[in-house]
Amino acid sequence: MEIIFYLFLIVIIVSIPATLHYLKKPNHSASIKDLYAEGLDMLIMGKRKKAYKNFKLIIEKDSNNVKAYLYLGQVVRDGGNPKKALDIHQPLLYRKDLNNYDKVELYKNISLDYYRMDNSDQSINFAKKILTVEKFNEWSINHLIRLYKNIDDWANATEYLKMLFEISKNMNYTKLALYKIQEGRVLLKNNDFNLSRDAFEEALNLNSNLNICYYFIGNAFADESNYIYDSAVELEQETESSLEKNEQSQKLKVDAENILAKAITMWGHFIESMPEYSWMILPTLKDALQALHRYDDIEKLLIQSENKNENNLDIVSHLADFYANKGDIDKALKTINKALEKNKDSLIAQLKKLKIICLKNKESSLSVQIDKLIVSLMRDKRYLKYKQSYNDDNMRWLFETNNIK
Repeated sequence: MEIIFYLFLIVIIVSIPATLHYLKKPNHSASIKDLYAEGLDMLIMGKRKKAYKNFKLIIEKDSNNVKAYLYLGQVVRDGGNPKKALDIHQPLLYRKDLNNYDKVELYKNISLDYYRMDNSDQSINFAKKILTVEKFNEWSINHLIRLYKNIDDWANATEYLKMLFEISKNMNYTKLALYKIQEGRVLLKNNDFNLSRDAFEEALNLNSNLNICYYFIGNAFADESNYIYDSAVELEQETESSLEKNEQSQKLKVDAENILAKAITMWGHFIESMPEYSWMILPTLKDALQALHRYDDIEKLLIQSENKNENNLDIVSHLADFYANKGDIDKALKTINKALEKNKDSLIAQLKKLKIICLKNKESSLSVQIDKLIVSLMRDKRYLKYKQSYNDDNMRWLFETNNIK
């Protein structure tokens, strides 16, 4: 019996270390849970190195932990290495056991990886994949709007903006109209005259108070007129000229003039509805009217504009210029003095008065030099910065927050 007792005692003693080791061994899942929670805390606090170590340790313990891979890649991307982040995220695409939540988060992270790598096409591709899993995912829709705006694809940006408004059931027609204007500006840049006008007109239909549309419609007509006129000149300059080509050239010039007349009408609507922004188009409008020999219309337009906004120094200065160029010096002086009464510190108005006095004294060469000085001043960046300040939020968004010219 004693032998059996001692044998039993030896077995117990031998097994104690193993038992103690088992009891001391940390719970695997609890350890991962703690590491995960700590990793998220570190991520929130901006302690990327510590967060990186935690998520990497989780993956070593559990290679099936998808969330740890996602966060590990995010830490790397936020640290400025989107390519390495993509290398961490991409292998997860081949996993068969991803649930919808994991798929959405994976596509989101890969889209952001590509976005930080300046690869818009792939970023768009993976943002769209999110919508195949979750049709109305707002993050994806907002990200697509941002991406399409960045590459000046305003047509697609507008479509996703509509989708966003449909989800919220709160349609913002003004914002849609502004996006349509930007779409039209890109089309115009590519000489798609008809499509650009369609976009501007659609914007006006979305918000009839968005009078800046008249400015852009006028620009579209003017650009088309210039394009047709240049084609006519090229035809005339061809070496093998013929009667048929000359007739064709003349017809093109007539077409160009008719289209320019439409531009003038649109610009007139713009000045009438937004006189405070007349400086944007008055010089061009004057040139267009002179090109069509409509001199009386220049005076009529400027007088009407002045009557509606008599404090507008631009309008009054252009009217004084018109009288001076017409040879009516006394009327020009009277008009510019009227402008200076309202703004005696205006350097441009003072120079214009000096120019008119030179013309009166038949000092034409000095008048030309003053004109050149005025042009230089008006092209100065400091003047333009002051001049091109938009009080209207919509105008500011169109011209100050975007790179479309």
